[in-house]
Amino acid sequence: MLRISKMRHYKNAATYCVALACGLAAGTPSVQAQPPKNVTRNAEEDADPQIKAKVNQLIDVISESEAELELTKRHSKLVRTKLDILRVAVSDPTVVEVVAFGPREAELIGKDAGSTTLTLWMGNAQQPQVLSLLVTVQHDTGVEDRRRMEYGELQTMLNELFPNSKIQLFPVADKLIVKGEARDAEEATRIMSVVRKQGGGGMGMGMGMGMGGGSLNQGAAADPFPDASNLPASNVISLLEVPGEMQVMLKVRIAELKRSAMRNLSSSFSFSAGDFSANSIQGGTGNLGLTGVFQNGSFNLFIEALAQNGTAKILAEPNLVTLSGRPATFLAGGEFAVPTVVGVGGVQAVSTYFKGFGTALSFTPTVLDKDRIRLQVMPTFSTLNRGNSVGGVFGLDTRTTSTMVDLREGQTLAIAGLIQEQMRNEKSRVPFFGDLPFVGFLASASAATKDETELIVMVTPEFVHPLEPDEVPPILPGMDVTEPDDVDFWIYGRWEGHPECNHRSTIFPVYQNRACYPNSFPPCRAKSEDYFISGPHGFSN
Repeated sequence: MLRISKMRHYKNAATYCVALACGLAAGTPSVQAQPPKNVTRNAEEDADPQIKAKVNQLIDVISESEAELELTKRHSKLVRTKLDILRVAVSDPTVVEVVAFGPREAELIGKDAGSTTLTLWMGNAQQPQVLSLLVTVQHDTGVEDRRRMEYGELQTMLNELFPNSKIQLFPVADKLIVKGEARDAEEATRIMSVVRKQGGGGMGMGMGMGMGGGSLNQGAAADPFPDASNLPASNVISLLEVPGEMQVMLKVRIAELKRSAMRNLSSSFSFSAGDFSANSIQGGTGNLGLTGVFQNGSFNLFIEALAQNGTAKILAEPNLVTLSGRPATFLAGGEFAVPTVVGVGGVQAVSTYFKGFGTALSFTPTVLDKDRIRLQVMPTFSTLNRGNSVGGVFGLDTRTTSTMVDLREGQTLAIAGLIQEQMRNEKSRVPFFGDLPFVGFLASASAATKDETELIVMVTPEFVHPLEPDEVPPILPGMDVTEPDDVDFWIYGRWEGHPECNHRSTIFPVYQNRACYPNSFPPCRAKSEDYFISGPHGFSN
């Protein structure tokens, strides 16, 4: 479209330059002189006569854009003139590019949105005719239409591939927004693997705030079709959500029971008759000593029997809460230093690292369905074993497992179990005498030991949400345990005080009379909050 605007030629150059305060140079596009405000006289009347004469002498004609031409970005128009084109000038080459095909043909290509001035010199080289055009390059709306059409077809195919989800694709500027609801986290990951150019990605990738993925995921968008038109590159922003609770609490119960039993039977005797005597002392090994003595006959028998039973019980119940797709760890225990010697010879050095023990839990939940959860869990329970120490460093008795299971909310699964029995029997005896029936125990020592271990690890996932202010329990473990006052401690021998009496031995010896109620008896049993705490206090109802 070529629109002809009113041609403005100023033969009186001095009048034009004075009106613009001499601020325009030759070739300035589409600038109209505006008289300054609060000025009643003509600017030409106030001009210096010398300036007028100089301008009239140097400048002949100043022309503005005489016609307007519109282009579309990445499109072109062929201009065929009636006279030969001598030369062309473009104010901003980044907006319009001119390609000449002959003396009277030129193609104008829109490179970027904007406006610029195109000046053509045509005709005779001695007296050329000048034509100034204002070229406006507009955005290509066809690209946006193609993006909406092609991503609309991709949206239709995604909804057919995943009928249990609802997906919407919105191309906005240089971004592709994925919005809607997915059936579960696994299906959301599959959807994003189709939309994203790279594809794949673990849980939490391509998921928005509703997916527990933290920040919005960004990445290059895939082409809707392999042979589709070349669309501008787009970045994916996922607003895909999974309905339902995304916070999972895992309850783990580790129960272990150890039983041990030991039985020991041994005997020792001494026998003498006339000039002959014999004795047997049973210990770890049997032995028989024969000596001859001259005394009256005698017989002494010593029987040693021992039975020992032991039981050890371990019960640990760690609970941990995290978002779907996010790992969480928990440790209740401690650490001890383990020195390590590095180097050889005289260049040895000792480095120390710390080894943890206690109850540890690490798990990553993934919500697969509204009530189905995939757990990658690794519970560990360890205790110090002082009898298994090396170089002063304690040993550890550890129970650990690592597995991945699928559970529904509230279901319990025993992910690990152990039943172990160990039995050990030992017998030491005097040859022949210790093998005799009924009386062989008199010349033998027997020991029997048996150990039984039962271990089970159970997990239970549950969806949780935060407690409202009126649902928070006012009393937490240990909040009602107080220090006993002097009467309870010294006279009654109690090691816990009354829950309503906050006795503080660090200050009561000095401030006892001030802190307690004056009419209470004994005075130490009274509350001290009114003296030591300012403002409202106490548990909420």
